[in-house]
Amino acid sequence: METANRPALIREYERRINLALDHIRDNLDADLSVNAIARAALFSPFHFHRLFTAMTGETLYDHVRRLRLEKAANCLLHTPEQRITDIALECGFGSSATFARAFRDHFGASASEWRARGAAKKSKKSKSKSKTGKARTGLFGYSGGRQQSTPQPRRCRMKVEVKEFPSYRVAYVRSRRGYEKESIHEAYETLFKWAGPRGLCGPNTKVIGASYDNPEITPMAKCRYDACLTIGEGIQPEGPVSVKEFPAGKYAVCRWRGRPQDLGPVFQGFLGEWFPSSGYQPGDAPCLEFYYNDPDADPKGEATVDICIPVKPL
Repeated sequence: METANRPALIREYERRINLALDHIRDNLDADLSVNAIARAALFSPFHFHRLFTAMTGETLYDHVRRLRLEKAANCLLHTPEQRITDIALECGFGSSATFARAFRDHFGASASEWRARGAAKKSKKSKSKSKTGKARTGLFGYSGGRQQSTPQPRRCRMKVEVKEFPSYRVAYVRSRRGYEKESIHEAYETLFKWAGPRGLCGPNTKVIGASYDNPEITPMAKCRYDACLTIGEGIQPEGPVSVKEFPAGKYAVCRWRGRPQDLGPVFQGFLGEWFPSSGYQPGDAPCLEFYYNDPDADPKGEATVDICIPVKPL
């Protein structure tokens, strides 16, 4: 992508993330699903949650909850005649009990305590900044500005190539406990114990990890992860091993070396640094990891990996 085009591409990402932020702010009392917010931002929902986090520094769930709580906190102060339960429902909480827990966790006080303290201080002028120049804190020390919610694309330091991938027929074993390290290790171990005696671990065999879910949304143990080996057409699945095909398509590819359990922040950096100036957006397919060595055989437990994210035009 030409350097001259990057500012315009970054602005387009910022514009779309701002569409998401506006949609959230205007619909706090509605059911704010990932799909609905992604549609408002003109992005595919498949990788949208990770993209949102990479661009704003705040998960989609945390952002929605924070705005709902901040709206409720303001209502508590400025509409003292309104019932707390009604405020909770108007701000998108399903029940007063859910709201009460979330409010105390976020502000360090119950809603009634917040309202009472606000009434006591209503006649006093709050300072906009402290002597140290920090952002103004509200009642009970909460700082409404502690989370960054505006798009913050960073300068890309990654070396990324866009490549056309052929289709890959793979044998795979699904991790039983999602992205947990031990479970993924067990899945690969089972796969290789099946493939080795059948002569399927040759020099041209590709070892691929396929991750389908975002642990910021899905609990780590319930995320879907497949340990995969490329195989020929005549190979049939047996026992714990299944077979499927990854379709051909275009992927953004970044070579990385490190511990497999540290891949999460790398994915976030990939989405936050490279994509906004690339002219692409994430496509509707799982992320793939191509492994070139066995981390268990490495003294530092590191692997050389191609991180591959499906792309489509912005």
